[in-house]
Amino acid sequence: MLMPKGEKDLERLGRLRPEAKVAMMMDMTESMVRVCAEGVRAQNPGISDEELMEKLRERLEWSKRWQKHKRGE
Repeated sequence: MLMPKGEKDLERLGRLRPEAKVAMMMDMTESMVRVCAEGVRAQNPGISDEELMEKLRERLEWSKRWQKHKRGE
């Protein structure tokens, strides 16, 4: 998936149907989680699937808290 690079790309994204926007968001989220999981596995060779899921939850929660902090919430 390519990210918008200019005003025309943003205009095209704005014209997408809501269902297409949701599908794009889900694809991007899945990709982000996959990359994060690969990073956790690289840092923790031999990690069990259960431990991996817990570490992913921790990282995602940290990310949410960091975004709120940056917005001053």
